[in-house]
Amino acid sequence: MTGIGSDRVPAAASPSAPGTGGDRGPASPPPEPRRRRPVLPLVVVGVLVLLNLALRVVMAHKALPAALEGDEVSYATGARVLADSARALLQGGELPTDELQARLVGNGWFMPGMSLLIAPVFLVDPTAGDAAVRTYLGILSTTVFLAVVAVVARTLGLRTAAVLLVVPGLIPMWVLFGFSGWGDAWAGLVILATVPLLVVMWRRLDADGTVRFRDAALLGLALVVALYLRSSTLPLVVAVLVLLVVVVLLRARGRALARSLAASAVAVAVVVALLAPWSALMSRTFGERVTTTTTMSLSVAYAFGDRDELCFGPCPEGNIWTTMARYARAVGAQTGENPLEVRRQMRDYALRDVTPADYAAGVLDNFSRYALSPASYDHVFRPETEGADKTPEAAPDRLNIAVTRWVYLVALGIAAVAIVAARRVRTDAQVMVITASGLLALLMSQPFVHVSSGRYWPVFVPLLGIAIAGLLAPADPSRSSTALRWVQVALAAGWVVVVGGLFLVAG
Repeated sequence: MTGIGSDRVPAAASPSAPGTGGDRGPASPPPEPRRRRPVLPLVVVGVLVLLNLALRVVMAHKALPAALEGDEVSYATGARVLADSARALLQGGELPTDELQARLVGNGWFMPGMSLLIAPVFLVDPTAGDAAVRTYLGILSTTVFLAVVAVVARTLGLRTAAVLLVVPGLIPMWVLFGFSGWGDAWAGLVILATVPLLVVMWRRLDADGTVRFRDAALLGLALVVALYLRSSTLPLVVAVLVLLVVVVLLRARGRALARSLAASAVAVAVVVALLAPWSALMSRTFGERVTTTTTMSLSVAYAFGDRDELCFGPCPEGNIWTTMARYARAVGAQTGENPLEVRRQMRDYALRDVTPADYAAGVLDNFSRYALSPASYDHVFRPETEGADKTPEAAPDRLNIAVTRWVYLVALGIAAVAIVAARRVRTDAQVMVITASGLLALLMSQPFVHVSSGRYWPVFVPLLGIAIAGLLAPADPSRSSTALRWVQVALAAGWVVVVGGLFLVAG
C-alpha cells in the first residue's frame, strides 16, 4: 500500500504473451516502461534536509556556549553518576548505590530517561563540560529526527516528510531545544515515531484484522521510552494502549481477534515490564505506590493554589519546589506521616478557596504559556556575561524569536483547521489527522495539572506537522472512510467543547 503523498505508481500489467503453435496474430506491444518516482518531490525533500542541517549549524553557535540550566543540571548530574557506576562495575568495583539514590531518585521529581541518554558522554570523557553535552545532544537529535523523517517518507509519503522538515524542522527554537538536556523535544521525537507505526498497524488491521506482534512490541517500546523521557506523557501512554484494544475489538473477528488481542497484550507487557523497575524503586523509596514521579500534588498546588499558603502558610525562603519538599519531610518527621501524604495535605490547603472559575482561568493561563509562547526560553541559550545576568545579542535574538513565533503560530493555526475540518481524504490521511488530534489532546492534559511554560511545547509540535500533512492530502471520497470521518468529527467537537467550556467557566 502506498503512503500519503507517495509518488509510487503501480507497474502496468503486462499483456498476455502471444499464442504459440502457429498462431500468427499480431504481435503484442511491448510492455510500458515502469514509471519512476517524480524527481521534484525528491528534490524538495533534499533541499529541505539541507536547510535543516544548515539551521542546526547556525543554532549550534548559539547553543554550545550556553551553560546547562535548571533541570538540565539535574539530568547531567544523574548521567555522571550512571557513567561512574558503569565504570565502577566494569573495573570490578562496588556500585555507588547511595549516590545513585541521591542523584537519580532524589525528591522523585525526574524520570531517568534523559540521564540515561546523556550518560555516554561521561562514559567517554568523565570530565566532559556543558558544551560537550550540548554537542552530543545536538548531533544525536538531528540524526534521530532525520531517521524518523526517512521512516515517515517510506510509510506515509514524501509530502508528509516534507511538511515535517518544515514543522518542526525549521522552527529555530525547536532546533535549539534539540541541544538541550530537557526531555520534551526528545519525547516529542519518540511520539512522532509512533505515528507511522500506528498507521501501518491500522493498514494491517483494516486489511485482514490482525495486529503483528512485532508492531505491538515496537509500539510498547516507543511508549515506555517516551514515558522515561517525560512523565507527563503517562496519559498518552495509557490511552494509546486502551485505544489499541478497543480498535482491535471493533475491527478484528475470529482467530484474527484472538491473535490481535494477544499482540495488544504484548504492547502492554512491554510497557509494564520496562517501567516496573523504576516504579518499584520509587515506591520503595517513598513508602507508597509511585508510578513515575512524585510531583503531581506540589504541581497542582503551585499552579492553581494560593502561593502564600503552599506550606500551610508562606514557605521558607529559597527555591519554592525544594522548600515545599523539604517542608513536607519536616512535617512528616514530626507527625509520623508519609511526606507524600503531607504534600497532598499541603495541596488541599492551598486549594481550599479555589473556585471552578479560578481553576478554569488557571488552566487557560497555563495553556497560553504552554502553547502560545514558543520563544520564551530564548534567554536560556544566550551567552553569559561576567555578571549574574545574561545580555541578549539584539539582532540574532530578535530574528530567532520572530521566525520561531511566525512559523510556529502559523503551523498551529493550520493544524487547528486540520483538526476541525473533517475532509473526505483517503483513509491513511484520515488516520494521520485522527492520530495527531488524539495525541495532541492527551498531551494537552499537562496544563490541567501542572504549571506550564514555553519549555514544554516541543513535546507536541511534531504532531502539528502530521496534522498539516493530513490537511494537505488531496480529496479522495472514493477511498475515504465514513466511520473515520465521524471519529474525526467527534474529536473536533471534543476540542471545541473543552476549550469553549474553559472560557465559559472562567468567565
